[in-house]
Amino acid sequence: MEFGILGPLLVRDAAGAHPVPAPKQRILLAALLMRRGQPVPTDRLADLVWDGRPPRSAGTTLRNYVMRLRQVLGPAGERIETRAGGYLLRAAPSELDLHRFTDLRDRGLAALRADAVPHAADLLRDALALWRGPALMDVPSDALHREEADWLAETRLDALELRMAAELRMGRQTDALTELRELTTAHPERERFWAQLMTALDRDGRPHEALEAFRRAQRVLDRELGTPPGPELRETHRRVLSATLLTSHQLPPQLADFTGREREVALLTSQLTLCHPSGAPQVAVVTGGAGVGKSAVALRAAHLVRAAFPDGALYAELGGVPGRAAERTGQVLWTLLASLGVPAPSIPAGTAPRTALYRSVLADRRVLVVLDGAHGADQLRPLLPTGPGSAALVTSRDRLADLPGARPLLLEPLAPAEGRRLLEGLLGPSRAAAEPEAAAALVDLCDGLPLALRVCAARLGTRPTWSLAHLAARLADPERVLDELRVGTLDVRRALAESYASLDPRSAAAFRALGTEQPGGDGAVPLREVDGAALEHLVDAHLLLAPAPARYLLPPLSRALARWVRREEGRGEGLSFGSRRTAGGVGVRASAAPARRDPRDRP
Repeated sequence: MEFGILGPLLVRDAAGAHPVPAPKQRILLAALLMRRGQPVPTDRLADLVWDGRPPRSAGTTLRNYVMRLRQVLGPAGERIETRAGGYLLRAAPSELDLHRFTDLRDRGLAALRADAVPHAADLLRDALALWRGPALMDVPSDALHREEADWLAETRLDALELRMAAELRMGRQTDALTELRELTTAHPERERFWAQLMTALDRDGRPHEALEAFRRAQRVLDRELGTPPGPELRETHRRVLSATLLTSHQLPPQLADFTGREREVALLTSQLTLCHPSGAPQVAVVTGGAGVGKSAVALRAAHLVRAAFPDGALYAELGGVPGRAAERTGQVLWTLLASLGVPAPSIPAGTAPRTALYRSVLADRRVLVVLDGAHGADQLRPLLPTGPGSAALVTSRDRLADLPGARPLLLEPLAPAEGRRLLEGLLGPSRAAAEPEAAAALVDLCDGLPLALRVCAARLGTRPTWSLAHLAARLADPERVLDELRVGTLDVRRALAESYASLDPRSAAAFRALGTEQPGGDGAVPLREVDGAALEHLVDAHLLLAPAPARYLLPPLSRALARWVRREEGRGEGLSFGSRRTAGGVGVRASAAPARRDPRDRP
């Protein structure tokens, strides 16, 4: 004998099925089957048969229904027994599909927990195969559906979740995708189906689609339930996003020959991993002049602390025309959002909506964001992370004093000993050791700038017959030094000229005037009639040093640039630097090569 409630009512014996055509008799049979082996009071049956409004003759009518039901069921009708105050349907557990389903589901769950995954999948498939449609689907009782059908539907969905978990654990994500898409459409409130869909997409090599599925789930849950995603769905999102960040946003490689800067790197790593009492992200700023090695120091620190940010690291190069920094920010946001899995049609136009989306994608994520070559605080604000435990590491020639919460680290030129160490690392210890005085002279002539020292090493590498003293002699000529400090894309004049190009007209004029002054015996620049405010602007631009109040030093390479700019101005040629013109109408072009900033600023 077989009884079924998981779909249309079913009563079947060796002779075949026994359909129950009368609706109220189906309600009666379903009520008895739901309490298999237990007496069901007459009053309870009457409430279910007449949906809470039984007639006065309910007792008599109910007895007639039971009699007719026994007749319709044939031999199975004998299973309906009259008990004091009610009726009972006698059936063995294995004769009812609900019991068989529950047994198979429980065994499947146990097998899944015991890592017998293929066996668990088979058991769960067999359990779900017992369903022939929605439970009690042909039973016309609102009360019975409210009390029984809803929880029965939940048990089926629970079993579906378990089976999908088994399928995913067996690596069948591709086969599971179609069904999971149908399940999330049919049951959008079930967060586990969304989590399983995200997992299947991620394992199928489609992490960006997985992240888009999370955003759809967010919208559905907010619209249907007014709640945010729960812990399981958020954790799935975090896992997929972390993997996406680690694969799509790896930091640029740090320089293999990075030398020195131990103190600065230690300060940065300490700050980036320090937990702010309020949970606010840390913001570290590495500032300094052209060619001083800001990007190399930042990348060195970023690689050292990367493990402290489990959700990954983002890197963005912010170089470009300073006057169009806001436009560049919008472009960077678009690139980051696309790399994070946001489909291009879903990325809004405009910096403000892109910023809002970017922050929502990174919400509650612990990430490190490295922003290289910033032009100002306004450009940076939309790109800073907001999640607790996150951090931003910024490089900029600007001091960014107006960036709230930022802790600046001023990177000075290399000290003589550190400069020699870098030169030794670039040339090899034997070549530098053979000419210690010439090596020291090169460091001095390069103003301790790592970029300039790298140019020297590159030129000496391509001229094995040159001695260090020979190159030092060439650099000693102030009229030629900037021509000498250029090889390939490494160009000291270009780097310094970018700082000059950012000056206002008064500061630019002051800088050109300083090129004609001769320093005193202590290296200080005679002030004469030079505007004091303009001098401070030159200090901010790292073209002039201020070792003490009202005392200024013009580094030799800055002096060479000032003289070169003044000389070009005297020719009356409006030279351009890249696509922009410099302050005061004076154009600067460092070389004929296309204007392009080295992404790592070389240490």
